[in-house]
Amino acid sequence: MDRGKTEYCHIVVAGGTGSRFGGDLPKQFRLLGERPVLMHTVERIRRWGRGGEVITVLSPEMRGYWQEECRKYGFEAGRIVDGGATRWHSVRNALEAVPKSVKTVSVHDGARPMIDGALMDRLLDAVERGARAVVPAIEPSDSLRELTGEGGSRAVERSKFRMVQTPQVFDRDLLWRAYGAGYRPEFTDDASVVEAFGEPVALVEGSKRNIKITYPWELEFLNFYFEKEINKITDKR
Repeated sequence: MDRGKTEYCHIVVAGGTGSRFGGDLPKQFRLLGERPVLMHTVERIRRWGRGGEVITVLSPEMRGYWQEECRKYGFEAGRIVDGGATRWHSVRNALEAVPKSVKTVSVHDGARPMIDGALMDRLLDAVERGARAVVPAIEPSDSLRELTGEGGSRAVERSKFRMVQTPQVFDRDLLWRAYGAGYRPEFTDDASVVEAFGEPVALVEGSKRNIKITYPWELEFLNFYFEKEINKITDKR
């Protein structure tokens, strides 16, 4: 497929309150290095998204805060869409803002700031080879047990399971029709929405560096990583 004829759009979902993270400020607005987490996420999607527009989904209460932060750091805010009551509703709102001319849509978590070009290439290349729904996934490194009820559990074969990440990439028309089928409480990501619609979901290798910040220790870990990288650059000067 001629990449010059393929139009992309990237949705970054950042409307959550970060209740598990704690504190008054949602995790996507906390500092990673010298800038908010969300800026790193949006910047990396712009860098490796093959020219596609980035639409950021925010809670209406945080729109003004984010725009002020963007002015403070000299960052281009881009297009912003209001989030909804759940992640599903937030993505549905963003899809309404995606131009009909767009052929491929990715959906990424705002609290995953470590997306890299190699992973994005694996995803977009898979779509260009014909996949209509593709997600990154990694093998679990820990042993797994299945809960059986009443305090019981049993071991399961780890090799049969994968841990799903974002960005998740889809044919735009497919994703639009899948979301048009309606909301279900069991939907946890976009792949589950598309799978419920009847479309198979392809997997590509994810990245263990593509961490989703959920708890404070994960942000502390990434800040340590950023400091280490900055020190490497400084030492080379």
